[in-house]
Amino acid sequence: MQRWQTMKSNLFPISNNGFRYIFYAFVASVLFKIFDFELLSFLSFVMLFAIVYFFRNPEREVSIFDTGSVVSPVDGEVVSIEELSDAEYGYKVLVKSGYFDIGLLRAPCDGYITKVSLQNGARLPITTPSAKALNAQLELLFKNEKHNTVKVKHMLTQSFAPLSLSVFQSQSIRQSSRYGFLLKGYTEIYIPKNFRLNINKGNKLKASQSLLGFFIAIP
Repeated sequence: MQRWQTMKSNLFPISNNGFRYIFYAFVASVLFKIFDFELLSFLSFVMLFAIVYFFRNPEREVSIFDTGSVVSPVDGEVVSIEELSDAEYGYKVLVKSGYFDIGLLRAPCDGYITKVSLQNGARLPITTPSAKALNAQLELLFKNEKHNTVKVKHMLTQSFAPLSLSVFQSQSIRQSSRYGFLLKGYTEIYIPKNFRLNINKGNKLKASQSLLGFFIAIP
């Protein structure tokens, strides 16, 4: 019997990645109130609610797709879909995520995580020439039971919160399971050639609920 492992329990309405920011905003609001800095107290209180919104962690009804399906690992907008000519991957899907998107990252398919690479770094705008070299990045490889591989690369941009990870290499994982957090950034999804895409440029995606497509059998 297959034993599936998932990331650490994270079932609060607010992601545990945001607890410290909520605490800081609350303490600042109280201190400003004590010292009669009414405007600063009000702004801190508003910031508190904004942070709660940024780090919201809703339970999503998991869509039931056929075996071989791949769902979006992130919330965001499809910026581009590129056909690749290399031997391993046929498509690269680029997704942009902002502050108003839910930041929880979710597994695109059932299978194993065969690679995990987290690089701490800067949070430069994507338009900065050195952003791709210097920014914080996370790369994972997901392999399903048919040995089809999906590569996911996340890059942080202009975010006050770090890129976080809650899984490890060689771990088995269920489709839609949470594995990390990205508050504002870009995600590249690399998919092999034996795949039928179900999305278009400009589509809005929801992690675990938006179907990217299906692997197809090669005769």
